[in-house]
Amino acid sequence: MLSRVAENLYWFGRNLERVENISRMAEVSYFASVEAGGLDADPQIWDAVITATGGHGRFDAAREADSNISPSEFLLLSTENPHSLRSTLNYARSLARQLREHLSRDVWEETNRLYLEVRRADPADGSGMAEFYDSVRRSIAAIFGLFDNTVQLDEGRDWFRCGIFMERADMTSRIIDAKSYVSLPAGQAVGGPVDRVHWTSVLRSAGARQAFRMTHRAPPSGPAVASMLVLSERFPRSLRFCIRAFRRHYEGATALTPPAVSVHVSRELALLDLDLSSLDESRLTDERLHDFLDTFQARLIGIDEHLHEQIFRLIPSSVG
Repeated sequence: MLSRVAENLYWFGRNLERVENISRMAEVSYFASVEAGGLDADPQIWDAVITATGGHGRFDAAREADSNISPSEFLLLSTENPHSLRSTLNYARSLARQLREHLSRDVWEETNRLYLEVRRADPADGSGMAEFYDSVRRSIAAIFGLFDNTVQLDEGRDWFRCGIFMERADMTSRIIDAKSYVSLPAGQAVGGPVDRVHWTSVLRSAGARQAFRMTHRAPPSGPAVASMLVLSERFPRSLRFCIRAFRRHYEGATALTPPAVSVHVSRELALLDLDLSSLDESRLTDERLHDFLDTFQARLIGIDEHLHEQIFRLIPSSVG
């Protein structure tokens, strides 16, 4: 497979997964805002999500240019925000167009249908937002399912899955870390009712609320939620699960690649997998969690850079 095609499939998977995660986080913020007194009533509710998607600086600039732009509009439908749901989906669709001969008609049509639906969305229509979030997530799930069931299961499928699990690991870590940007009100202690509500929001953003209830009898707490979303071997959005899945699909995608080329990413993935497997849970306490997640995200960035330098952009003559 051409490296250009492999890279496009990788980013197609990453961007679709990113769209789903933005939708999940925005939905949680939307309902929290409604409960707080109205859409965008409490800016702090949206600040954590915008920060998690890497758009905080751009939002401040957008506010200076247009004081009427709301956090929800900027996060979901702004074409000026390259990290918005709409911009991310636009990029995914452009990749799908380039990959038409490598995708089934069903995958292309569902991707295009979602693109048109988001394009028609009205940011001023707050009444239909719950249905909007649900529709986006269902469409992404449909695309993933259609890809598995209507596209030939070759190395292209593995690159697509590599992108999904890389993005899922990154976004799960950002969802957990976003909690550190939400301050507790004066007089509220860590582990208290408000803190439990915040950690419940983290679980909802990661699609893990029901799974947590099935495996934990106690109310959500920082250490318990972090432990599940970082170390669980069975929950498909935990960091440990994602890295192992990424590693498995990467091995499938590079089965015919010279070891001298693929070894760099393989080694980094193996080391990260080993470190997660032997992680001391004391590093997941509130005081140390942010530092751990910063290090984890930096290692993901390093793996992504190795992937592009050693696989996607490698000059053939340099392979020895």
